[in-house]
Amino acid sequence: MTPLLSAIFLIITSLVGAFFDWKYRKIPNWLTFGVLFLVVGLNLISHRFEAVFYSLLGFLSGIGILLIPYLLGMMGAGDVKLLGALGSVVGFKNVIIIFILTSVCGLFLGLIWIIFRPGHFKFLITTGQALPAVDKHQKFPYGLAIFMGTILYIMAESSGYKQSIFLFLPWQ
Repeated sequence: MTPLLSAIFLIITSLVGAFFDWKYRKIPNWLTFGVLFLVVGLNLISHRFEAVFYSLLGFLSGIGILLIPYLLGMMGAGDVKLLGALGSVVGFKNVIIIFILTSVCGLFLGLIWIIFRPGHFKFLITTGQALPAVDKHQKFPYGLAIFMGTILYIMAESSGYKQSIFLFLPWQ
């Protein structure tokens, strides 16, 4: 897949995922699995069988990265599948970079979220838990952080800074 087509897939997928996560606090399966099937299908049509393997591996890696936070109740399954869908586009190595950038964006967005919701900060300090069992619309939509991390990844990839920024990763 060309870098331009990959960037288009990444932007559309993460933007739609962020929109649904913000508005409904749910990322639809048709988006995440649709991207997976579309990417695998394009690779099959173009007879790039090695790319099919890397797409599937990227999907599983994206899911695997966020599986533990999901199992601990820290995020929804849609966030996990969204990172998996992005991994199917970029492969297993680059989905780790998207995850790192997403984590940094999530940290900043989480701090802003806490500042504008002081009751959550007091709850965190007094109980040690991030959120009480509340309405899902009071939870942080992590799809926004995934979108921002994806945009940063595209910017780093297109400007050539990805290699210099992530020298600590052994496969770069």
